[in-house]
Amino acid sequence: MKYFVPDIRINEDLDQQASYQDKFGGLPWGLEESRWPTCSECKKPQSFLAQFQNDSSRINLGREGRVVYIFQCNHDPGMCSTWEGGSGANACFILEPEELVERLCKSPEENTIIENEVRVVDWLERDDGISDSNTPAFFDEELFYDLPDNIIERVTSGTKLGSVPEWIQSPSEAPADDWEFIGQLDSTHSFIYPPQHNVGWVSEDGERWEGRTHYGEGPNYGGGGIAYLFIKKTEALPEGWFFWQCG
Repeated sequence: MKYFVPDIRINEDLDQQASYQDKFGGLPWGLEESRWPTCSECKKPQSFLAQFQNDSSRINLGREGRVVYIFQCNHDPGMCSTWEGGSGANACFILEPEELVERLCKSPEENTIIENEVRVVDWLERDDGISDSNTPAFFDEELFYDLPDNIIERVTSGTKLGSVPEWIQSPSEAPADDWEFIGQLDSTHSFIYPPQHNVGWVSEDGERWEGRTHYGEGPNYGGGGIAYLFIKKTEALPEGWFFWQCG
């Protein structure tokens, strides 16, 4: 099954952002400040994690120009229920192109925690060899644990759009019914090409895991965790769902 991994760059290696780009961390592009979500538990602004624009091949949001935004609270990790979908300590929502603005969103408060920023310059297509016949098992706990190890091990634990999840815990935590898996976010940023500038949160990967040259500190998903993204398509705007698991 095909999936897409991001070719990312640090801000120091790029011109100042002047238009939309898929990205991770930093400040979101196109979002009105009034839409920046607040944690329902601690009442503080959530941290921006990522945004992706509709693309028919890698992330189908149902209409050209739509963008999905992902946030979670990061003020006191482990206290607010960021790992739980629909908890109010995280947010995953989709906006129509008419709702977007042509600028970076300003952070709502001085104490807003800003994640390390990388921007996507390309999406690289890969294939994990998972067949269509095996796909339903990745969303059913009983069937999942009956899968041979050599099939489960084909699934990457890295950030990607498409294919099936790399579960750290149980697939039973996934939303049921009409929810569709669209991608996952690793807690580590993987660089396919070496950054041109040195930044303190990026290190060289001597093991070259999955071909990466460097890796950088990403969001807190419980220490080595993976976040999962789902959408439910409706007659109007699709709904988004975000949660994470860790070992």
